Amino acid sequence: MTALFRGIYEHQLDDKNRLRIPAKFKKGLTGEDDANRKTYSFTRGLNGCIYVFPDEVLDELIDELSEEKLGDSSKASLLFFSSVFPAEEDGQGRVVLPAKLKELAGIKKDIVTIGRGKRLEIWAAERYNAYIEGVDFDEEFKKLGI
Repeated sequence: MTALFRGIYEHQLDDKNRLRIPAKFKKGLTGEDDANRKTYSFTRGLNGCIYVFPDEVLDELIDELSEEKLGDSSKASLLFFSSVFPAEEDGQGRVVLPAKLKELAGIKKDIVTIGRGKRLEIWAAERYNAYIEGVDFDEEFKKLGI
């Protein structure tokens, strides 16, 4: 069964643009390589964030998108497939954020990692704070219909 991520963590990239996925989130990432490190991927997300998908969830998305007929190929699938970057952790569990995604997300040092169900989102702290600034929690919560 796929893990469901929730919660928020504020942290920073180190001087070599590496980050650690928070331990609480890391438990839910699927797959392991030969060195028993968790395997997952980064993709470009919406609203200027970076998505982090466990292998299991990403494989489901890729299977779905792979059904696209050649004559119907879209810019959306092109952009999605071209923005998938497998994470490569070092022996300390740190991973370098892909430069292209880091640039697109406007990340300099301070980041926010958020659990959003089947995926994680990594935001530049400044961009995340601007995105939620002035949001009426009650109104937004009602839109969830729960």
